[in-house]
Amino acid sequence: MKKLLFLLLITFTLSCCNNDNNPFSGSDQLPAETQTGANTAGCLINGQVFIPHQEGLTPELQCNYEFIDGQFYFTFRFSDFRNGEAKSVMLQSKKTTLQVNETYLLNKNMLDNGDFMGAGGMYLPTPSNIFYTNTIKTGELKITHLDLSNSIISGTFWFDSENSAGETVQIRSGRFDMHY
Repeated sequence: MKKLLFLLLITFTLSCCNNDNNPFSGSDQLPAETQTGANTAGCLINGQVFIPHQEGLTPELQCNYEFIDGQFYFTFRFSDFRNGEAKSVMLQSKKTTLQVNETYLLNKNMLDNGDFMGAGGMYLPTPSNIFYTNTIKTGELKITHLDLSNSIISGTFWFDSENSAGETVQIRSGRFDMHY
């Protein structure tokens, strides 16, 4: 009887454990690649599914494709705000007219390159640890759908990025389908 109680106690104790450091649940999966303005996004970060989650008032998805002073500017960010943290993936192109079925090189460091022409990618696991694309750690953005009259942009992406300590993160199987 003591062995049975001991076994039940251990089973109950272990079933109460959770891993709050892992923001991904078993039900997280990448969204389908759509082109309808479904406001979805996702990617794999070092093989782990990363999708947006809202907690609080800050939007988990932001997308802009704007024509300013004769040039197009694209900014897309999606974030996971669970557990009081803000982890984000961001893509940006400046002074670049995006076209369907075109692939754009992600090779700009959005912080160091300032007012660049071209495109870059970024992963922010914490505000003090930011991973950027650069001339060596690059990637690609492919626009699969662009409907200017209905403000819909869809695409796929992948990139490698590096932080100031030289650590690398791999972003793979990225996709988005957004109203802007």
